[in-house]
Amino acid sequence: MPPPGPTAPLPEVLLPATPLSRLEHLVGARRLAEVRDALRAARTRLAGREVWHVSDNPTRGGVAELLRTTLPHLRGEGIDTRWATIEGSREFRAFTKALYYRLCGVAARDHEDVPDPESGRDLYEQVSRAAARRLLGVVRRSSVVVLHDHQTAGLIPYLREAGCVVLWQCHIGAPLDAERAGPAWDFLRRYLSAAHGFIASYDGALSAGPPDVPIRILTPSINPLAPKNLLLRPAAEASRLMARIDRDTGSLPVGTPLVTQVSRWDRVKDIPGVIEAFTDHVDPGFGAHLLLVGPRAAGDPQAERVLAECREARERRPNQRDRVHLVQIPTDQPTEHALTINAIQRCSTVVIQKSLAEGFGLTVSEAAWKGRPVVASPVGGIRQQIEHGRSGLLLAHARDLSGLGAAVGRLLADPTYARELGENGRRHVRGRFLTDSGVLGLARILSDVA
Repeated sequence: MPPPGPTAPLPEVLLPATPLSRLEHLVGARRLAEVRDALRAARTRLAGREVWHVSDNPTRGGVAELLRTTLPHLRGEGIDTRWATIEGSREFRAFTKALYYRLCGVAARDHEDVPDPESGRDLYEQVSRAAARRLLGVVRRSSVVVLHDHQTAGLIPYLREAGCVVLWQCHIGAPLDAERAGPAWDFLRRYLSAAHGFIASYDGALSAGPPDVPIRILTPSINPLAPKNLLLRPAAEASRLMARIDRDTGSLPVGTPLVTQVSRWDRVKDIPGVIEAFTDHVDPGFGAHLLLVGPRAAGDPQAERVLAECREARERRPNQRDRVHLVQIPTDQPTEHALTINAIQRCSTVVIQKSLAEGFGLTVSEAAWKGRPVVASPVGGIRQQIEHGRSGLLLAHARDLSGLGAAVGRLLADPTYARELGENGRRHVRGRFLTDSGVLGLARILSDVA
C-alpha cells in the first residue's frame, strides 16, 4: 500500500449523463436496443459498484477524447462511472513521452534513441505512489478501475492490493521495431503483472509486452455529434472556419486541392516523411497544397522540437515550400478547435495518416465519416478502418514515400474514384466505428469482469 500522506483526491472530470437516444437517427433503434441490453446486463452484474477510469489528463489527446465521448452514455444508463486524472511534473511528462516513443519502437530522432527507461524508475514510482494514495482516498475497495496507458500503469499494484478489480487499457499499438520497444515493455511489466486483465484496441496490439493474462478487445469509436464530426451547415461555414487558420508561410488560393494530415507534432506521425513524400512524389501539376495540422506547440518541448524539424524539412525544399503549410490550431477554446479541424477535413481533397506506429488512429475514421478518401500506413488499428481499394488506400509499409505520392496522385487525378472511396469509407465507419459500438464493447467488458 502507498505510505501515509495527504489524501486530497485526484482531479475528477465532470461527466454528464447522456442518453443513447441522441444517436438513434444515425444508427437506428435496433442497434441502440442491443447496446441498452448490454448496459443493463453490466449494471446488474456490477450491483452498484463504481467504475473508475484514470488517465493522464482531461483534455489532450485521443484517450481524453474517447473517454469524454463514451463514459457519459454509461452514466446515462445508470452505471456509476467516474473519471480521474493523475498529476505529474514536467519531468514526469517528459519521461513518459520518451517511454511512449520506446513503446512505439520509434527513435526520438532518426539519429538518436531515447534514454534507458530504468533511468526514470524512481521518478515514475514517486508519481505513481502519490497518485495511488490520492485515488484510494475516494475509490471504494470493490470498484472496477480502468487505468489508461503507460502513464498510469504504476498504480496497478496499489489498487489491486486495496481490493479493486484492475484493468489496464493500452491505446498504443504494436511497435514499429520490437527490439527497440523491448526495454520499455520490460519497464512496465513489473506493474502490469498485477492487473486482472488488459484492454487493447485491436487483436495483436499487445503481443510485445504484457504477461499471460486475459486481453479484451475494445475498438475505439468517434462521436458523430461532437463538434469535430458534426455536419457543418451551410457549406460556407467551412470556408469561414478555414479563413481563421494561422498559416505561417505561403498562400492558399481559393479552390486549391488540399492534401491534409491532422495529428500531434509527434515523431511517431512521421510528419517530415509526409513532407518528403509530397514534395518529391506528388506532381506539382495537380496544383495541390499540403496542410500539416496540429495543436499549438508552444509550451510542449517535444512538440516544439518536432515542429522545428518539420520547418527544417520544408526549408530544404525551397522550390516546394510554398506548397507546404504547417498549421497550428489553438486549443484554448476546445469547441472552436474541434470545429476548425472539422472544417479542414471537410475542405480537404485527400486526407493522409502516415504513422510509423499507431494504437488505432481515429483521424482515419473522422475523415472517412466526412466522406474524404484516406491514404494511410498499414499499422495498428488503421488496418481495421480501411478496406484497401474499397474504403481507402493503404501503403505497402510505414515508410513507403513513393507509394504515398502515387496514391495521392491517383486520387487527385481521378475525382470519381476518390469520391467512391469516401462514400464507402463513410458507410464503413457508420457500421463499425460510431459511439454506440464503443459503448457496446465497454459494456460487455464490464459485464464480463464484474
